[in-house]
Amino acid sequence: MKHINKTEDTRYKTPEQREERRALGYAFGIHALLIVFMFVGFVSAPKTPNPVQVELWANGVAPNASEPETDPQTDKADAPPQPQAEPEPEPEPEAQPQPEPEPEPEPAPQPEPEPQPEPQPEPPPVVVPPDVAKPAPEIDPDIALEKARKEREQQERAAAEKAALEKAAADKAAAEKAATEKAEAEKAAAEKAAIEKAQAEKAAADKAAKEKAEAEKAAKEKAAAEKAAIEKAQAEKAAAEKAAIEKAEAEKAAKEKAAADKAAAEKAATEKAQAEKAAAEKAAKEKAAAEKAAADKAAKEKAAAEKAAADKAAKEKAAKEAAEKKAAAEKAEKEAAAKKAAAEKAAAAKRAALREAMRSDVLGAAGMPGGSANRNQAGGGGGDGGYAAQVRSCVRRGVIYNVPPQRGSRNPTVQYTVQLNPDGTPSNVSIRGSGDARFDEAVRKGILGCSPFPKPPSGKYPSSITGDYRMYD
Repeated sequence: MKHINKTEDTRYKTPEQREERRALGYAFGIHALLIVFMFVGFVSAPKTPNPVQVELWANGVAPNASEPETDPQTDKADAPPQPQAEPEPEPEPEAQPQPEPEPEPEPAPQPEPEPQPEPQPEPPPVVVPPDVAKPAPEIDPDIALEKARKEREQQERAAAEKAALEKAAADKAAAEKAATEKAEAEKAAAEKAAIEKAQAEKAAADKAAKEKAEAEKAAKEKAAAEKAAIEKAQAEKAAAEKAAIEKAEAEKAAKEKAAADKAAAEKAATEKAQAEKAAAEKAAKEKAAAEKAAADKAAKEKAAAEKAAADKAAKEKAAKEAAEKKAAAEKAEKEAAAKKAAAEKAAAAKRAALREAMRSDVLGAAGMPGGSANRNQAGGGGGDGGYAAQVRSCVRRGVIYNVPPQRGSRNPTVQYTVQLNPDGTPSNVSIRGSGDARFDEAVRKGILGCSPFPKPPSGKYPSSITGDYRMYD
């Protein structure tokens, strides 16, 4: 059931609200009718009438009129006490004295209508003397008639008062009974109306509760259905998202794997290319070194043969290789010394021109007063604190080579000549190998890495510098 929100401007009402309004109207109407009935009953209730006295007159009075038959006990009980005229005593014969008449009992007080008083014991019967023929007394008829009339009036008055009292009591009882019955009827009607109202209210409440329960049940079922639909949609969405995530992860893993495979392949290809390049460079360097050592072809070939023999012997036997290598090294040193002497002799003119250009201060700082290449290195005339030491320190920073432990007195040496630009940067390097191609290449890179060279004390760079670089210095 769809509930309508109750606002001040809402024209439509729910069935529960209409039932409540109808029940409230019934209740007001019933209470108004009860109030009207009670007011009418109170207004129309009869009042207790006053006693009514009635005198009855007869046309004429007969002297022999018989007295009205009355029950002395009833008259005594009902009628109020009246003063009784004493009868005149009859003359009694002297011969026969009559007993004195017993006094009449006093009349009992008038009891209430309810409860009935217990009957009084009957007085003893009055002994009436038998009629004896006696002379009738002389009675005045007027007096007798007046007496009879008074007695009759008293009796009639008493009877009228009794009838009025009885009628008043009857009217009062009837009025009380009518009022009681009316009150009971009104009470019954009010109770009936209250019961009907309670039943109507209960029925309306039950109906409203039932409709409310049905509405709540429908709302709960609707909420449960909506919740189930939402949960189902969420579950489907979660499953779809999970599937999408798994698919994306699988695609990502495949892409990463492909990228890793590609990178591995590229790395392998790069390493292979680098290895081939290194081998080619090594072969080129070896070839260049071989070509550079072509000046002493025979010695170079012999040194190469000895080196190859030494390498082969080293693989076969370590001790034999060391001995052969040492012998080959000594021989190579001798050949290098011969080559060095020839080279120094050939470059004497060049060093002379260099000494002329650098003047005495540069020659003194570089340790070159005699033009000897050996004095340009550590231990020469310039000392470690001279220009030669600065050049060697600059070159050493760029030499990357794992120096092996020294064996014996052998100290591989690289002789180099570097051409310098006016700003001190090296433009060309030529070296004479030490017999170890890797060490020679490391020294060449170190020379090129020293850029610019240390500035001479004169402040002007020479066109070229020649020097030696020893492995163990």
